[in-house]
Amino acid sequence: MAHNRVTPNLLMLVLLLGGLFTSWTIKEEVFPDFTLDQVDIAVEYSGASPAEVEQGIVLAVEEAIRGIEGIEEMTATATEGRASISAELSTDAEVMRVYQEIQQEVDAITTLPEDAEQPQVSLSSRQREVLGVAVSGPVNDWILREVAETLRDRLLLQPDITQLEMRGDRDYEVQIEIDRDTLRRYDLTPSDIAETIDSSSVELPGGSLETSGGEILLRVKQRRDWAAEFAQIPVVTTDNGGYLTLEQIATVTDGFEDDDSSQTFNGNPSIVLQLYRVGEPTPAQVSAAARAVIAVFTTDLQ
Repeated sequence: MAHNRVTPNLLMLVLLLGGLFTSWTIKEEVFPDFTLDQVDIAVEYSGASPAEVEQGIVLAVEEAIRGIEGIEEMTATATEGRASISAELSTDAEVMRVYQEIQQEVDAITTLPEDAEQPQVSLSSRQREVLGVAVSGPVNDWILREVAETLRDRLLLQPDITQLEMRGDRDYEVQIEIDRDTLRRYDLTPSDIAETIDSSSVELPGGSLETSGGEILLRVKQRRDWAAEFAQIPVVTTDNGGYLTLEQIATVTDGFEDDDSSQTFNGNPSIVLQLYRVGEPTPAQVSAAARAVIAVFTTDLQ
């Protein structure tokens, strides 16, 4: 019986080389990749209230895409200055065809407010979690938030880190405290104070003016974000024609909104920075870039 020892050895060598080459080029993922059958539509309308966003944008977009075959359900959110509409597709829908039809119908809308930005239509993409970084310590909320935001900014400077989300951080809140005796003295109610503050802190589109030099957009800009800015709002007119500001009749401070939940790490309050993989960087590259930044940042804190 003849034996050919060369062929099996060559075959084994080819398989080994092929496996080695594939290991260098294979796509790395923490979890299997898949596509979400959902189309998202986002429209920016700077300075508009949620009611204006709903009336001027959300209803118009919903009406335009309502009749497209393949849409199973629509959800919309109107917030200050932004409209978000999501169209969930049926399981048997041709995703690209429905996406293109939605794009065409949205582009054809002519009734959107003049100050609204161009609608952005996109297929929903899944965020790929890579690494979670917990920032914690026996410190107050302000220091914890400042340290977490500083680390976040340093991480986002790295080319391999393109998306990051903060979890466990409470939103900023301006707290205003006024006692009953002060309200009675100036014949005020909490509703009066709230209405005055609301009308003194606005940023709304005011239309446009056509001039010989072109179009001029008008906007009311009285937006206030911090306690020091709210404290200067006039709330009471005195008999001699003067006025009292909010800080003269109330205590105005910066703080954080109340939250029924809390997040801790090793018994201390914490904020988690969740890193995602987006684009070309692999999970290993994202992790390595993050760990290098954290090592330097930890040294700087000491």
